[in-house]
Amino acid sequence: MKAWLSRHHTLILIAALIIGAGLRWARIGTASLWYDETFSTLTARLSLAQILANAPHGVHPPGYYVLLHFWLQLGHSEVVVRSLSALFSMGAILLIYGFARWLFDKSAAAVAAIAMAIAPFQVYFAQEVRMYSLIVLLAIGIMWLFLYSIITDKSWLAWIGYIFMATLGLYVHYFTAFLLLGLHFWYLLNVRRYQSKLMALLVTDGLIGLLFLPQARQALTRTTTYLGGEAWQSAPSILSPLTTIYYLLFGHRAPIGVVPIALFLLLAILILTEWESRRRAPQPHRFEWVLWLSLLTPLITVMAISLLSPRSIYVERSFAVTSPALILLLARGSTAAPKLSPTPYLMAALLLPIVVTLATHYLTPDPAKPPIRMAVQTIEAGFAAGDVSLHLQEASGLPALWYTSIPQKVIDVSGATFTGPTTHRLFGGDIVDWQEAIAGADRLWLTVMPGYTGDAQTAVRKAIEQTYPQVMMEDWGSIQVYLYDLKREP
Repeated sequence: MKAWLSRHHTLILIAALIIGAGLRWARIGTASLWYDETFSTLTARLSLAQILANAPHGVHPPGYYVLLHFWLQLGHSEVVVRSLSALFSMGAILLIYGFARWLFDKSAAAVAAIAMAIAPFQVYFAQEVRMYSLIVLLAIGIMWLFLYSIITDKSWLAWIGYIFMATLGLYVHYFTAFLLLGLHFWYLLNVRRYQSKLMALLVTDGLIGLLFLPQARQALTRTTTYLGGEAWQSAPSILSPLTTIYYLLFGHRAPIGVVPIALFLLLAILILTEWESRRRAPQPHRFEWVLWLSLLTPLITVMAISLLSPRSIYVERSFAVTSPALILLLARGSTAAPKLSPTPYLMAALLLPIVVTLATHYLTPDPAKPPIRMAVQTIEAGFAAGDVSLHLQEASGLPALWYTSIPQKVIDVSGATFTGPTTHRLFGGDIVDWQEAIAGADRLWLTVMPGYTGDAQTAVRKAIEQTYPQVMMEDWGSIQVYLYDLKREP
């Protein structure tokens, strides 16, 4: 198998690019933009000065939003705005092929390219208006340039490239720092072998720090604010790194029955890869170790921070920066396995849950992306002078601001918002008292997302239902639109 992969590596790369493009653009514009995506687009629609100053008070640095700001000149449809992520993801297929070929051999490069092309995690975030596909691309470049700079002589161009990639990575996602930490751990383990590069590495780190300095204060402020805020997700457990490793290949769209099978296969391949690598002659640069450290250092470090802080920062999708290391380990294990090893067969078996997950992604609605566009279109079709449009939660209120120029406001009630009124006003909306908002209005359009409704929101909805007669109602399951006549008695 390894010989076959090596002989046909170029054809496999071409196939990976074709398959990857098909998967990334298939149905890319079908689902509505959801909360996180519209936070991206609404931020990118601001001026560059506002983006760089983090005017919306987002938790991520401005790098991706700046790129998206210029990309929006091409259009505002779902297909256009999501295509930027798809293009980054296509670049990751090419780059991981080149990295794996330099790192190991042609057969590993072929498997890495195919894995990057079809991994459900990569496909999903290639179709989302967020920074994750970009950080995957940058992570590959960071690892490659770091190792090339350390291992080769006369590598000043590689050092410059590493400075650029690492700095850009930090401006795109703060978790890049944990990947850099893992790479530096590997260097410390091999410092005697590469002692001549110590000064160059120190100078490089200093330059990266200087280039990131304009963002450092904002990063510290946002991180401190975030860690000190109210917890909105549970802290990780000791087993969280294992489930996150699964997530970095499969994402969250696999049917529940597939999850244990996929997790078993994935962990079995990784364990066998490490065990079998110890049986082989030691590699001259211990590349498996740099991949393991790139994968595990961010997971363990973030888990420790989350367990020690009032608020967890352990968000699985944020570990996208480590996903290339996982794919490279899988590619290495399946192509460097000794004869009679089950690793290649386990890798082949892994294709089944991957295919099932991809089929689920394309053939079933994504619960994370409710049909907000349809809800807004319903409001637009019937909206008249004297009407007011309110949302029980910003999960629908913020995306609605992207889809319509009709004023959209979120009701000021506990549990309705994650961001503050300043951010909503910046984007063209507001957070309001519902009774003041409807004073003097003729009709009320109320948008409700049942999965995001708490006790306080339920109480507001009941008060409206008991006070004003309902004229119409549209229900898409995950989102509902009600129309109430404010001038008639119930």
